[in-house]
Amino acid sequence: MTGQHEDHEHSMTPWPMHGGQLSRLAQLFPDAPRPWIDLSTGINPHAYPYTPFDAALLSRLPDPTEEQALREAAACAYGVSARYVLSGPGSQALIGLLPVMLQHLMTLSRLRILTPTYSGHEAAWRAAGVNVESLPHGACIPIPSRNTVTIICTPNNPTGHVLSLGEIESLAESHARMGGLVIVDEAYADFQMQGAARLLPHPGLIICRSLGKAYGLAGLRVGFLLGSHPVLHDMRAALGPWSVGTLGCHIGREALLDVMWRDRMALRLEADSHDLRRVVVAAGLDFVGGTTLFSLFRSPRAVAIAGKLAQAGLLVRQFDWDDALLRFGMPRDEATLARIDMALRT
Repeated sequence: MTGQHEDHEHSMTPWPMHGGQLSRLAQLFPDAPRPWIDLSTGINPHAYPYTPFDAALLSRLPDPTEEQALREAAACAYGVSARYVLSGPGSQALIGLLPVMLQHLMTLSRLRILTPTYSGHEAAWRAAGVNVESLPHGACIPIPSRNTVTIICTPNNPTGHVLSLGEIESLAESHARMGGLVIVDEAYADFQMQGAARLLPHPGLIICRSLGKAYGLAGLRVGFLLGSHPVLHDMRAALGPWSVGTLGCHIGREALLDVMWRDRMALRLEADSHDLRRVVVAAGLDFVGGTTLFSLFRSPRAVAIAGKLAQAGLLVRQFDWDDALLRFGMPRDEATLARIDMALRT
């Protein structure tokens, strides 16, 4: 189960298991070569090359038309009407608000999450006072009882497991008939051919999308919920008039509309992920699954290998629920790949 909030709660190691805290790791390995390279996330290392912006954008609040233009760009990118798009300050903020707002509209009987997966969903629902049930990825999903919410990440982080559009549609139908809802997290779906948004409008389906991962713009904090469920209207009201900053509106819109960049990047990442897997498998680790933005490997020596990589200034992701797994994000260049290869062979 992955997420930045886990660093302090679940770390099996004295160093951070996720990105954003490389300074802690640098203190533990002062002799590691610089610069430190963070391979613990699934963020595209090739950030979208947005047009340089006028600094004046930073000095004013966004106009409503700018956020509307962002929603329209998201609608175009995801293949859905703009009236079914809710924008917000990062998908994690929307994931955190959703359980609170949804419980104002329905009496929830069961909350199920396909696991192992991104732990931000579980944390958000537990914080809202909801008991969470786990269902294993790949197993048959039981027919929902009344007022059941089921959360599915596809492609799944960290395993890469994918549900087909037909499977998602069947689940959404069965949940809707029982007054329930399926929440599909497609944070890593940008380079897929099909997204679940084509099933909208649907009373039993809400979809989470993230701008930061595929476009390498995680610091921009822009995310979306897609759906026709009335909870999106309530969340829009709760977020207020400036849920996305002016810069996020402008850069996000430009990135989402750049289909040519997205197509070229999909091909580049596919080739890069093949190269990464070749290097890591050659070092004796078994490839388990992943996407073009991360790869999951298994080894009985995973903890020792993570330490060896740290000595080489490389941070990879470990998991408290299986200490034989390591997730590698994408290296940004040939030099980084060579550094990984050398560290694994030393």
